[in-house]
Amino acid sequence: MVRFYALWMVTLLQLCQATIYTNDWAIRIKADRESVNRIAEKYGFTNIGQIGDLKSYYSFRHQETAKQSTVSNKEVTVSVAKETKVEWLQQQVVQRRAKRNSRSSRTPASLHYNDSMWNSLWYIHCSDESKGCQSRMNIAGAWRRGYTGKGVVVSVLDDGIEREHPDLKPNYDPLASYDMNGQDQDPSPNYSNNAPNFHGSKCAGMVAAAANNSQCTVGVSFQARIGGIRMLDGDVTDIVEAQSLSFRPQYIDIYLASWGPEDDGATLEGPGPLARLALRNGIKTGRHGRGSVFVWASGNGGRRGDHCSCDGYSNSIYTISISSSTQRGSRPDYLEQCSSTLTTAYTGGETEEVVTLGPQQSCSRTKSETSLSSSMAAGVIALTLDANPLLTWRDVQHIIVRTSKANHLIDPDWHVNGAGYKVSHLYGFGLLDAESMVKEAERWKQVPSQHECLEEAPIQTIHPGSVLTSVYESAGCSSESLQHVVYVEHVVVRVTITHSRRGDLSITLTSPSGTVSQLLANRPLDDSTEGFQNWEFMTTHCWGEQAAGEWTLKIQDTPSQKRDNTELGMLQDWSLVIYGTAEQPYPVHRERARSAEMPMDSDLTEEYSGPCDPECSDDGCEGPSPQQCVTCLHFFLKFKNNTRMCVSGCPRGFWGDRRRCKRCYSSCESCTGSRSDQCTSCQPGHHLTEGTNTCVSVCPDGFYGDEDTNDCEECHSDCVTCNGPEDDECLSCEEGKTLENGVCVSDHEVCPIKTFRSGETNTCTCRLWKLTGTFKTNRCQSKMKIAATCNM
Repeated sequence: MVRFYALWMVTLLQLCQATIYTNDWAIRIKADRESVNRIAEKYGFTNIGQIGDLKSYYSFRHQETAKQSTVSNKEVTVSVAKETKVEWLQQQVVQRRAKRNSRSSRTPASLHYNDSMWNSLWYIHCSDESKGCQSRMNIAGAWRRGYTGKGVVVSVLDDGIEREHPDLKPNYDPLASYDMNGQDQDPSPNYSNNAPNFHGSKCAGMVAAAANNSQCTVGVSFQARIGGIRMLDGDVTDIVEAQSLSFRPQYIDIYLASWGPEDDGATLEGPGPLARLALRNGIKTGRHGRGSVFVWASGNGGRRGDHCSCDGYSNSIYTISISSSTQRGSRPDYLEQCSSTLTTAYTGGETEEVVTLGPQQSCSRTKSETSLSSSMAAGVIALTLDANPLLTWRDVQHIIVRTSKANHLIDPDWHVNGAGYKVSHLYGFGLLDAESMVKEAERWKQVPSQHECLEEAPIQTIHPGSVLTSVYESAGCSSESLQHVVYVEHVVVRVTITHSRRGDLSITLTSPSGTVSQLLANRPLDDSTEGFQNWEFMTTHCWGEQAAGEWTLKIQDTPSQKRDNTELGMLQDWSLVIYGTAEQPYPVHRERARSAEMPMDSDLTEEYSGPCDPECSDDGCEGPSPQQCVTCLHFFLKFKNNTRMCVSGCPRGFWGDRRRCKRCYSSCESCTGSRSDQCTSCQPGHHLTEGTNTCVSVCPDGFYGDEDTNDCEECHSDCVTCNGPEDDECLSCEEGKTLENGVCVSDHEVCPIKTFRSGETNTCTCRLWKLTGTFKTNRCQSKMKIAATCNM
C-alpha cells in the first residue's frame, strides 16, 4: 500500500509539472478577414478574433482537440503551417502564474473607519521619526500641489476587481475593464467555492480608492479612473496575457501587474512571443505614441533564494519593476534582489499593517507583499501623469531614477554609479518620492529618442570552480548614427549557456565606469539541466554612464553536491545590447549634484545662454526646457502652481484659445470650446449626440452608445431603443410591433406560444426539445397549425 501511494504521488507530481496544451492556437495571417475565416473553417477551427491590439494575429479554437491535454496536436499544427498565408502559429499552453501576495492577509467581516482611518495611512503621511518613519514617499505633498490622478486611467491585470465596492465604485471605469476568462464586460471576481479572488481588488484600492466617506482606505491617486482585467482566474496562456497587455492601449495609461512566474527559486520564465509583442507595441504606440506604462511587482521568492532576473516580466526594459521596503527602511524577508529593479515603494512589516480592500465589499489588513508596493507605485505614476500627461514611457523612468531617494533604506550593497546615482540590487535607485516626481514632471523636457546598440561576443567554455571572463570593447555603435549610444539607460546581456545544473551559476557585468551589476546569483533550488536559451538579463545600474569602453562579463560556476563536476558548461553565445541616447538627456548644469536628489532652485535660475526648446518663440528663454520659454511658439498649458509649459498642441481634455490650452467641459474629452455643446469626443461613460455636439451618459431614443467611438449611433429603423445597429439588436419597438429575439416584427407576424423565430431561416420553430416540424415560410401562416406540430 505504501509503495502504491508513493507511486501515485510521483505520477501526480509529474502531471502537475507537465506541459498542458489547450485547444487554442495563436496564428499570424496577413490576409483579409474572409481569407482568415476560410482557413479556420478548412481545418476545423473557430476564429475567436484578433488577439488584443496585435494586428494580423488571431486566436483559433479547434473543436476536435481536447481543452486540456499533456500531448500537443502536432498533426493540426503541421497541416495549417502549409498554408501560404500563415506566417506563424503556436498551440497554446497553460502557464503557471502566481499572484505576488502575502499568505498572512486577514479579511475581517466588517472593518470600517471614520476619523481614525487617516492613522492607518502611514505610508502616505508618515512623518514621525520617533516611530521609525525616516523616509517618506511624500504622497500627501503631491496632493497639496493639486495632483490626485485626475484624468489618468489605470487598469489592474489580475483576478478581477469588485466594481461595486464602495471604495472603487466612484472611480470605476468600464472602458478600462474586461473579463478575459469569461469573455464578457464584467471583471468582477469569482468567489464560488471560497476562492480567494480579491487580490486585484486589493491592488485597485491601493491605486485609486476614492476619498471622502471611504469604507477601507484612500488610494494614492484617489481621483484616477480604475479598471480591471480579469485574466488570472482561468487558464493563463500567451494569448490571454497578450490580450490583457494590449487592451485599449490608446485609452489606458498604466497597466498594473502584480503577478508572474512561480517564485519558487527554480523557475525561469518570461512572456511568450505574443506577450512580448504586446509589451513592445505598447511602448511604441500606446497612449497615442507616448507609450503605455507597465508597472510590475519584482517578486516574493526571497525566502527560497529566488532571483528576479529569472522573471522575464520584471526583467524587461519595457516594465517598471518595483521593490519593497518596510516603514523603517529594512528589507522584507521575501524580497528578491536583481539588477533590473528600478525603484521601491513601501509595504507592511513585522508590526505595521496596510489596510486595503477585501472580498465582497469588505476590508483587509495585509502586512507585507510586493503587490502593495507595485500598486502604490502605479498610484504615484498616475500622480506624475496628472502633473504632465505628455510624458513618454521613458520620461517616466528617467524621472523615477532622478528623484528616488536612497536615504535610510538599509542595504550594505548601496554603491554610486559612474553618473553619480546611488543604486542597490535590493531597492534600485531608492524609495519613490511623489512630490519630487510631480515637481520634476511640471518642468520636464522630453528625453531624446532611444537608440539600440547591439554588440556580439565569442563562444567560451565554463570550467567548474573557476570564473569565465569575457571582455568586449564597445564604441557604443559610434559608426552607425541611428544606433549610436553615448548615455546609457538600460543594458541587456543576451546569453545562451549549456550547463548540467543551472542553479550553480552566477553572472556579473562590469561597465566601463566600473559599476558591477549582479545579473544572476546562485539559486540553490534550481536543479534544471536546460541552462539558458537566448535569455535576457537586464540592468539599470549603469543609467547615465558613458557607453564606450570595456564591458566585462563574468560567469562563476560554483559546483554543488547535486551534480557531476566533470561535465563542462558552455557559453555558446552572448551579446551586449545597450539602450540609451546619443545626446545628453538633461541640461548639463543640472548634473552637478552627483546623486539622485532634486536640484536646488538656485541651480535652475542661473543665467542661461544655451539653446532654447523648439517650442519657444523667437523671444528666447531662461533655460532649455519648455517651461522656461519667454513666450511660446504654438500653445501653452498653465499649471496650478502658476507655472506654464509650451506645447506643440493641446492634449486630451483641452482646446486651443489663441495660444492657451483651456479645459473642455467636464463631459468632453476633446472640444472646440469650453461650453457643453462644443464637444467633439466624450469622457468615459458619455456619448456624443449627433447634431447637438453634447456628451450624454444615456443616448436618446433611436440611438445607442457605441463603446469604440463613444458616439450615440443611430439604431436600425425598426427599433425605438437598441444596443447596436443591426435589426436584431432592438430593445423596444414602436406601437403595432412586438420584440422577438431582438427583432421588431408586426403583430400579425408574431409566432405562436412555445415557438420562436429562427434568425437563420426566418421560420417559427418549436421551443421544446422534441421537435416534430417547422413551418418553413417567411411568415407564420396559422398559429394553430404551427402549434400543433410541437409536443406540448
